[in-house]
Amino acid sequence: MLKYFSVFILLIVFLGCSTTKQTTPKNVVQPAYTLVYVIHGDGNYTYHLNSKKYQADEEALAQAMSMGESAKTGEVLIFHQKPERKRLLFFPKKDRVFYHYNGGELVEKTVYSPIDGGLEKESDLFARVKSGSSKRAVLLYYGHEIPSDSSLVYHRSQPGQNFDINTFADDVGDFRKKFDLVILSTCNNGSPAMAKALTGKADLMVASPRNLHLSHLQSSKLNMLEEDPAVATELLADSIAVHSFDRLSGMVQTMVTVGVYNLKKTSDYLDGYAKKYEAYLSDRKQETLFTDNSDCNTLPFIGNEKISDEGTKLYFKPAAFGREARLKYHSAWGCKQID
Repeated sequence: MLKYFSVFILLIVFLGCSTTKQTTPKNVVQPAYTLVYVIHGDGNYTYHLNSKKYQADEEALAQAMSMGESAKTGEVLIFHQKPERKRLLFFPKKDRVFYHYNGGELVEKTVYSPIDGGLEKESDLFARVKSGSSKRAVLLYYGHEIPSDSSLVYHRSQPGQNFDINTFADDVGDFRKKFDLVILSTCNNGSPAMAKALTGKADLMVASPRNLHLSHLQSSKLNMLEEDPAVATELLADSIAVHSFDRLSGMVQTMVTVGVYNLKKTSDYLDGYAKKYEAYLSDRKQETLFTDNSDCNTLPFIGNEKISDEGTKLYFKPAAFGREARLKYHSAWGCKQID
């Protein structure tokens, strides 16, 4: 009996070990900028293009790693949130993977387990390994739509996960005091609620007020930071939005919307609308989370006082078919339509 117990204890120790690969970089740099990628990959991101099957989170990971290798004067931290499985039905297997690049070199690759449903573990790793306090920083989040209310699940695939807009915004603030830019490659998060939550934690936001096809914004334009670390954040955000919009417009027949939000300017008028939207959402049923947004200004809770476009820029292409195919205009703001 003692023999089997000893084997059991050794098995627990073995399964609890994490695998870390660290290298000694040829030249550790004090980064001129920092890029933080958080890629949620729960196995539900497959899509087909020209009869070929793709896994969108793996595509995003490849893009992030390419940026890591090209960031000769910067630092890139990548968190691939793969689904955590169980070994022997009980023991968690550390499936999430963290990559740390400095000066274009991969200096660490390690597996880790999450803490609850937020980004607490990711921000802890960030604090441990960051090479210094860079002047410029961009955070990119690739995933499902982030819900606006804690009573709603993040996604059907993880019904027990505690993750919403406020949790996300609080965790963004744990990485650093403020980001120059937050990029949300998610559906429906170009909303008054998200903009309000990130105000004070980011200068600008790139997001989609509607369904962002493939959940896959392009980040290659971040190489502008390598060319000029002092590049204006507005130019950086706009370049990413235009590049992503052009790519998606050439690929899909559905509506394409990519917005750029100056959160300092929108904060001057957004608070009242965000509160109206929160009250409106309080009557929302759970299943509404999985529906597409509509233009906020078309919904009855807005009334006659439409939300301003001040501080926003939206790149918009209507769908080639369907009831919204003839739309000529869309505001930068997306909201759930309950009725």
